[in-house]
Amino acid sequence: MFYLIGIGLNPKQITLEALEAIKSCKRVFFEAYTSVYSGGSIGELEEICGKKFLELNRKGVEEGFSLFLKEAKNLNENIALLAFGNALNATTHVQLLLDAKKIGLRHRVLQGISVFDFLAEAGLDAYKFGRVCTVVAPKKSFAPEDFFGVVEKNFSLGLHTLCLLEIDAEQDYQMGVSEAVSILQKIEAKKKTKILDSTVLIGLYALGSKDQKFKKGSVKEFLMSGFGKFPQSLVVCGKLNEKEKEAVEALSGAGA
Repeated sequence: MFYLIGIGLNPKQITLEALEAIKSCKRVFFEAYTSVYSGGSIGELEEICGKKFLELNRKGVEEGFSLFLKEAKNLNENIALLAFGNALNATTHVQLLLDAKKIGLRHRVLQGISVFDFLAEAGLDAYKFGRVCTVVAPKKSFAPEDFFGVVEKNFSLGLHTLCLLEIDAEQDYQMGVSEAVSILQKIEAKKKTKILDSTVLIGLYALGSKDQKFKKGSVKEFLMSGFGKFPQSLVVCGKLNEKEKEAVEALSGAGA
């Protein structure tokens, strides 16, 4: 059996079902590149589970995990791959399910708590979110801007956009809200649109930890502030209804 397990945003968010599955496994792997815990550590989760985990980088998952699946099939063993948040928010992990099915290895997906589960706590209607995007920092030979197109499309429909921010755990890099707003602002200036200054922006900080914070702010306020713990995300709001306006002010406003 192959278990694909979401481990939430901190070690205490592991479900009893996931804990039981992990304890049944001969080998337990965790991927260390798509995200990080907002609080606690993998070591704490190992203590909770009574298991030592084998860390895999991106290459280990995308190119090497098929071998572990075949070994589990041949030896009739249970193995697991752990991923932060909800494991199926990353397309690479869907491919692992397809690989397991192809060789006749049974699999189960155990969902975990993710950033998506916290959006309503910021005061926003979870049904009013459009397509999600990831803001990526420009590099010398790679400067994508397609994520801004997602913001534009959602905004035109009155929908909110959850902007996930680039994380490279292997390089110890996590984009902050202020950097993301700066990147979006520069793209917007080139496109000559006026979305960011005409709507509500909400920074999401260290969700799932004791330090979690929702903070409404203007472009100027976010550019001038490095507020908050990591990981961070950003919501570019669409059209707010009256209840959302009240809730956002109370839960993500200055006095929140």
